[in-house]
Amino acid sequence: MKEDQYPLVSIVTPSFNQAKFLERTIQSVLNQDYPSIEYIIIDGGSSDESVQIINKYAKNISYWESKKDEGQTDAINKGFSHATGEIFAWINSDDTYNPGAIRSAVSYLSNHQEIGLVYGDCNSF
Repeated sequence: MKEDQYPLVSIVTPSFNQAKFLERTIQSVLNQDYPSIEYIIIDGGSSDESVQIINKYAKNISYWESKKDEGQTDAINKGFSHATGEIFAWINSDDTYNPGAIRSAVSYLSNHQEIGLVYGDCNSF
């Protein structure tokens, strides 16, 4: 894939009171080697340290909010309503991407245009 052919990938993280895990999730998205990511976090009005963690990375997040919502599906849908990418993804706030995950997914989708969805395997710790 040539540098000017990187489709924008919009990634949404729904979260609620997940401060224990959230920073690792954020770092796993922001440390991807793929150059065209729009990152959106929808926090459901957390009462833990989630907002402080999000603020720490705010300059690298395209959009975020912390407001009461109707749960995970609502948060993902809210995030997608702010997304402008050609490819949409979400990662829960207690999950992480392996290095190169976005590049690999985009490459596969680009080379197999008959495919509409890819997902990764799971590593348990």
